[in-house]
Amino acid sequence: MTFTALDLNITDEDRKAMYNEVMSVDDNYWHYNEFRGCKMLPVFNAEGQLGGQAEGKNTKHGEFSYTEPAQTWTFTQKLLKEKVFPWMEPVGRVTILRTPVGYGLNVHLDSKVDEIGTLQHKFRIVLNGNVDKLYFIDKKHNKVYIPENYTTYVLDGSHPHALEPGTEEKVTLCIGAPWTGQPTEKYVDLINNSLYTMKVSRPDNLKENWTDPFWKMETVNV
Repeated sequence: MTFTALDLNITDEDRKAMYNEVMSVDDNYWHYNEFRGCKMLPVFNAEGQLGGQAEGKNTKHGEFSYTEPAQTWTFTQKLLKEKVFPWMEPVGRVTILRTPVGYGLNVHLDSKVDEIGTLQHKFRIVLNGNVDKLYFIDKKHNKVYIPENYTTYVLDGSHPHALEPGTEEKVTLCIGAPWTGQPTEKYVDLINNSLYTMKVSRPDNLKENWTDPFWKMETVNV
């Protein structure tokens, strides 16, 4: 599975309400992720921590809580609690990715190289922007785009993917590790009843800049 659309009964009105809460946050809470090429806002993680990656920083393990700017997001919190978290085991970290008009995301992996082929599912809800600008790199290094119809989906984070520049600001709610797609009964049912699924061949050769240099540094320091 490279891409699978999920039917969670999340409406356009739901996404708009979530988007409004996200965009109410002051710019000072966001940080820029140079590797992906976008702004990021941590929402829900261990100890409710803000900011980017740092040596010795742990946001995966411990008691999860909402970060300061997300504590007032009553609608988003309720939706996640009722429609997303119940089928996740364990519940993953929640982060918002924000890409301006005319900018894309760099080709990247959302996993380490040695995790390719393992269970590395990542959950997404597109709150605003062009959906069909997301693409995966196939075996021959062609770009394979997702259709525009699906705003709620999971993708294989160990497959190289990117975002073409769009005509609207792209704002996406993302959930990842420590959740990686563990096959709970509810999640398996969602996958089996998927609205649309893609399986894209993997490129044989990975480019060096597709892997987050921070993870390489972590490996060296272990």
